[in-house]
Amino acid sequence: MRLFYLFLLLVPGAIFASDSPVFKVELNEPEYREGVITTHTGGVITSNDLRIQAQHIIYTNKTEKGALVHRVFAEGDLMVQRGKETYVGKRLEYDFVTKTGVVHEGVTAIHSWFLGGEKVTLKPDNTIYLFNAYLTTSESQKSDWIVRSKEMKVSNKQELKAENVTFRFNGTPLLWIPFYSSNLAKNTDSPTSFGMDWDTGYWPQVFARYRIYSSETLSVFVRGMLRPGKKLGGGALETYYESPEKRTLFLTRNYADYDVFRRNTHPDKAGFNYRLQGDYKTHSADERSQFSFTYDRLSNKNMQTDFKSDDFAITDTKQTAVAIRNFQDWMIAGINGRFRINSFEGFKQQLPDLFWTPKPVQVGNTGVISQNRLKVAYLDYVSAKDIDHKVPDFDSSRLDTQNELYRPFHYNGWSLTPLVGFHGIYYNNSQKNHSVGQALLKYQCMLDLTLSKEYHRLRHTLIPYAEYKGLTRPTISPDTPYIFDLHDGYNRLNMIKAGIRNYIYLKGFPQFEPNVIVDFHTYSFLGAKPFEKGVSKFCSDLTWNFPSTLVTGTLWWNAEQRVLDRGNVGLAWTINENVAFKTEFRHRSRFDWKHDDPENFIMQVTREVPELLKTPLSDGRNTLLSKLQLKLAPEWILRLESHIGWGRGGQPSYNEAKIDLITMISTSWRVRLTFIHAPAPDKKYDRFAFGISLVRK
Repeated sequence: MRLFYLFLLLVPGAIFASDSPVFKVELNEPEYREGVITTHTGGVITSNDLRIQAQHIIYTNKTEKGALVHRVFAEGDLMVQRGKETYVGKRLEYDFVTKTGVVHEGVTAIHSWFLGGEKVTLKPDNTIYLFNAYLTTSESQKSDWIVRSKEMKVSNKQELKAENVTFRFNGTPLLWIPFYSSNLAKNTDSPTSFGMDWDTGYWPQVFARYRIYSSETLSVFVRGMLRPGKKLGGGALETYYESPEKRTLFLTRNYADYDVFRRNTHPDKAGFNYRLQGDYKTHSADERSQFSFTYDRLSNKNMQTDFKSDDFAITDTKQTAVAIRNFQDWMIAGINGRFRINSFEGFKQQLPDLFWTPKPVQVGNTGVISQNRLKVAYLDYVSAKDIDHKVPDFDSSRLDTQNELYRPFHYNGWSLTPLVGFHGIYYNNSQKNHSVGQALLKYQCMLDLTLSKEYHRLRHTLIPYAEYKGLTRPTISPDTPYIFDLHDGYNRLNMIKAGIRNYIYLKGFPQFEPNVIVDFHTYSFLGAKPFEKGVSKFCSDLTWNFPSTLVTGTLWWNAEQRVLDRGNVGLAWTINENVAFKTEFRHRSRFDWKHDDPENFIMQVTREVPELLKTPLSDGRNTLLSKLQLKLAPEWILRLESHIGWGRGGQPSYNEAKIDLITMISTSWRVRLTFIHAPAPDKKYDRFAFGISLVRK
């Protein structure tokens, strides 16, 4: 065997030109004749950005009739590398002068995609054209799903465009579209998905979702749904825009149908339903200025619980709101706006709400920190349409200032932080039908001691602490101002929270957070009704945190009513790679009032217990939540979820369950079979759903 090895230049007459690309030709048993080198036993040709390897190679580098002929024909075990792309095929024809070539029956891979065609034409600008082409995520042309087109174009930015496109499953055409566009570098998921939902008492609903357009910045999806037996259905349009510099994001989801759904007030009556969602976010180049806007318009309040799927996420109703923020080294300022556009909603509208918070500063050399916040707003409380005759709307302009001074002291593990503050609010309207202002002082003192000891296998940190919070009586009665949120309801308060907090770090299980957290604390109230006991609440919180196990527990004992106000116990355990589960029991007594801040007791010292028991704030109940995931086989997953509730006053017990069976077909299709049992009108409790889609690579 003889090896022919030489360097050749693109233009033979310019052998010494420094800017000419150098070619390296390595051929086994070559035959040379009149500027043509041939081999049938394998060889490699490389240049600056091209590498050709094949069994049979005919390499020509000569001048004919005054023109340079510089080309190669190669076939047999062919592999071509150009830039970052690699091509395999049956035969290659490449012209080094024009930098163009054709790979016959060629295949290439771009990110997670495999593309091929009868002819793959390589252009000088790294654009490629594929004729009688296909696109798939499988290395084999005999994959379960495939996209076929007469002609595909992939630009040097890896943007694909195709015409007369068919989506096929196991060789059967399922969908035809006139054109298709996708950014292969950006989109690694399926361009299309299919599925079916089947609710008890209804005809099955079939749906398909398709990415109709994709570029470096914009993706557009369309979705269609149909109940064949009833000729009912609908569709959706989704857009996803992200600016090239990643500073702006705009997502929209628009849905409309004429259909029935199980959670509707009249579940068997078809009607027109729609939902329009949008989410816009942008920020400046230095990220100091930010702007966001969201909207969510629904025709029916029950839609959010009915139209849910993996590829068209309809979650709880989003707020229609605007937010503007500006961050500086010395302050933060912003504008909030919230608006009601759905008649079934009731909440505080901000029309608008402006705030300004300067950076906390130290007063001279005293060590005292000054912290301030100013808010100006016009607030409008609106109630839901179906209850507006019972709950009147109210509105008011509101000027709010909060000013605090505090000074931390530290000595040998002791920490003492006294605080004094002023809170003043002015309203131009009130429940007395005239402007009012309320002012109060707050005073607070926090004391704790940190003790830590190292042992052979653990480190234990013990922190005894006590915290006193006090509020003076406001200058106006709590029944005078409109109550928009917790920052409007004030009354005299003197509360002491005292406890012992334990942190245990086990050296055999190193984690960022402590492995064990135990916190015992109590609440006492001075001179406040209905708190008459010296200690009104006894509380304990437990967290047992290990790599595969998490145990949580909360117990709150109400000494005034002699009941367990709150009892929550949870366990999350990953047994092994095949089995994991999570369960949690929650108990709430009718004296554990529902509100956002469990440590805000203004309502309890303002309203009598019998009065609160008559409101929805009293909601005693028991709940058991459970989740289980089993890996039945390498490609089979079973998920079980249940929600059981009882002991909720005179209301009946309820239970909800969901079962998902998920598997993979071939290498890329995910199949999901779902069963849901949940309360619904007309006893339409059960729901089956079947979905099939491509997994994200």
